[in-house]
Amino acid sequence: MQVEVVAEGLEVPWEIVWLPDGRALITERPGRIRMLDGTLVADVPVSALGEGGLMGLAVDPDFESQPFVYLYYTTADGLQLERWRFENDRLTREARLIDGVIEAGPIHDSGRIAFGPDDALYVATGDAGNPELAQEEDSLNGKYLRLTDYRGGPSRPEIVSSGHRNPQGFDWEPGTDRLISTEHGPEGFDEINEIEEGNNYGWPEVTGSEHEDFTAPLRVYEESVAPSGATFWEGAFWFATLRGEALRRLSLDDDSEEVFLEHEYGRLRTVRVGPDGALYVLTSNRDGRGPPAENDDRVLRLSAP
Repeated sequence: MQVEVVAEGLEVPWEIVWLPDGRALITERPGRIRMLDGTLVADVPVSALGEGGLMGLAVDPDFESQPFVYLYYTTADGLQLERWRFENDRLTREARLIDGVIEAGPIHDSGRIAFGPDDALYVATGDAGNPELAQEEDSLNGKYLRLTDYRGGPSRPEIVSSGHRNPQGFDWEPGTDRLISTEHGPEGFDEINEIEEGNNYGWPEVTGSEHEDFTAPLRVYEESVAPSGATFWEGAFWFATLRGEALRRLSLDDDSEEVFLEHEYGRLRTVRVGPDGALYVLTSNRDGRGPPAENDDRVLRLSAP
């Protein structure tokens, strides 16, 4: 793999997405949204307690006629999912979208959002440090959520699955549309899960094991790697790891795995496929969990030699 640093000096970048014209937007956890070239397009009033702040970002599937961007971030009143309008290289808030409360906490706020093959907006939520919320039917925490009315006002999202601790990355497998997710376990027992509608993944009742009442993981890492952002690329599931400080390639066909960039760039938060077909990886070394290099945080571009 060839590695190129395409941006540096960022403060805890969390997500990268591309507009139809090829320009990229990046969230920084303290509340900023920038272009890849550093241009500031929005300041978002976040509450950045602990692991919180500005996290998820998604572009409307019909952006050219509906120029909206969707943001997911923590406030003093909980997690907010909002629609913002992109005009003249600036973002302005239009509406909040969730009818109900997604609790925020100093840990386990999850934060990833993305549009699925069905053009619905999917949201991963953590347990906010209160494990029992993941099993409460009325709670929106510790769940995968689906929102279809994202161009209107607040609405109640559908609960796709429950029993999640802190799922930070997901993507749909090309050809099958299976939804595959990463999830942080408690001091190890991190998971890779196939998310199926109506299923319960067990947290906090069970962790990383089979149980007749809950859905078992596809893969378990007994020693913590802290898996975060994920994407499918070249027929495999790629995911960034924080504690593991590496990029992992997992083949779901034969369960084989390769490790890249291990301890070369520190903590890795997000991996996405760009419009040029390359992998883009965001580091997370200024989040208080590891020693940052002088030019952290960075955006890396990975391509085949």
